[in-house]
Amino acid sequence: MTKSLLDTNIKLKQKFYFQFLFYLGLVILSISINYFSELKSNFYLIICFFLLATIGVSHGSLDNQKGKLLFQKKFNKHWPLIFYSLYIATSLLVLLIWLNFPLLSIIFFFIVASFHFGHEDLELFINKNFFLNRLIYFFRGLLVISAPLYLNNQETANFIDILLLGIDTWNFNPKFFYYLFYLNLFILISLQILYLYLKLLNFRYFLIICIENLSIILIFNYLPLILAFTIYFCFMHSSKHILSLANELDANDLNQGLKRFLVLSLPLTIATFLIAVIMLFYLSNDFSISNAMLKIIFIGLASLTLPHIMLEYIYGRTKKR
Repeated sequence: MTKSLLDTNIKLKQKFYFQFLFYLGLVILSISINYFSELKSNFYLIICFFLLATIGVSHGSLDNQKGKLLFQKKFNKHWPLIFYSLYIATSLLVLLIWLNFPLLSIIFFFIVASFHFGHEDLELFINKNFFLNRLIYFFRGLLVISAPLYLNNQETANFIDILLLGIDTWNFNPKFFYYLFYLNLFILISLQILYLYLKLLNFRYFLIICIENLSIILIFNYLPLILAFTIYFCFMHSSKHILSLANELDANDLNQGLKRFLVLSLPLTIATFLIAVIMLFYLSNDFSISNAMLKIIFIGLASLTLPHIMLEYIYGRTKKR
């Protein structure tokens, strides 16, 4: 049995515990503030937009470095042209499909995002060689989708209506999402118990994953949808992946790895942020600021997620050879 990445790296483990406690503190603080103030102002949307367009997207901002490793040998000095052309073309294809078939795109995005969220949330904890990994990844990631659809269904339904762009319609069925949420939770907990029983997951990490599951449920139940997603995406999902990337950049000194990550990630992060701001000004001519931000955040994330996942998959397969 392969040990988890956290077990094999003491410094990574220390940084992870700090990240975990910071995330929990942020969850408790956000729920407390919302309880007393009800967050009726839309100002928090601007903060969420900024965080998602910087911290959120930064966890994929080393894709060019991975592209270099994959493409440079075969295409020599022409690798940037080939890599960026394929990456941008894939993103634009997703965007084009979304603009023409938004409902189909949302369903596809939810499925792909479930695998992606679950994989990057759990890869620090468990043995990657077990045949049920894809299943536990999917149901962990699906919790991020099913929780708001059941616990915050009205706001989520309104949000999906915005993403449908007035082209498609859908029938919201609360009963279906009720069953989806509880089935999701039952299967996820059952898989975690199975992993614990088979000693593929130690008890400490089992508890941490359970607490994270609970935190996802709490934030989507008590916080506005976009704020809940921002807290999850930036401070659980992205921050874990950033730690993994920093560990890859320098396995001997994690602090140096984080510094290298910051330097290497800045160009693409800044470029993505500037594009998001430009699109915000453009869309604000036809939509409200809040609707424009929601479209940019989620349709933008969807268009970047597919090439990012494809690259991660190819890069992971290459590393194993």
